[in-house]
Amino acid sequence: MRKTIGILLFLVVIASGCLDTKAAWPAIVADNVLNEEGWSAAGVPQMQSQTQTVAGVKFRINLASMNYRDDGLAVNISNQVQEFTQLTPGEASSASKFTSQLITVRLVLPAGISLPSELMNQITASKIEQMASQNNIKDFHETNSTKTTLSGGKEIELKNYEGLIDFEGVTIKVKGMLASWPDKGSDIIVLGVLPAEDIVITPASGNPETIKINSGEESRKMIRLIQNVK
Repeated sequence: MRKTIGILLFLVVIASGCLDTKAAWPAIVADNVLNEEGWSAAGVPQMQSQTQTVAGVKFRINLASMNYRDDGLAVNISNQVQEFTQLTPGEASSASKFTSQLITVRLVLPAGISLPSELMNQITASKIEQMASQNNIKDFHETNSTKTTLSGGKEIELKNYEGLIDFEGVTIKVKGMLASWPDKGSDIIVLGVLPAEDIVITPASGNPETIKINSGEESRKMIRLIQNVK
């Protein structure tokens, strides 16, 4: 019933002629938090527009996306890889590029109204598929959800995911985190992926080499980043 009411209210606003959609602006992580946790922005904000149709009514959604990466983990992995003597240059290079990632997306609708839950679910599902595809994650599925509190005091639901990545001939378990909430006449979606276990690489001519991953610490850092997205 609540979903139906949400869609009806949404259509009333759209039908009233309030079809202008202002430009989206990036949902960013505070610089001090990035510096303290060893993360950084990866590239510049990406702007995009989408046309959606609800009950025959077309409207535009503007989006701004931002990518972040865990430089600290990347350096840690690179330092460990340098100690391995049996990896090929290609294996060492691939391992050194592996790290945790986070993407933030801000969506702006006409008149600054918030997304109905059905549309939010559709868009988040597409972002999950995109993240899984870009990182070659298989069987990326939700496992449970918890609560966390944003830096401004708002409590949100944090959905947890698991999946698998084929990496240098082995399969690595990864975790995912997803959250969304309304913010200043827009909606924010955040989605992160991090390694969930040690990475074991077996060179063709040698013994297995293990890259140690502190999954608990990676999870803590990512949750803190999500808490400080504005």
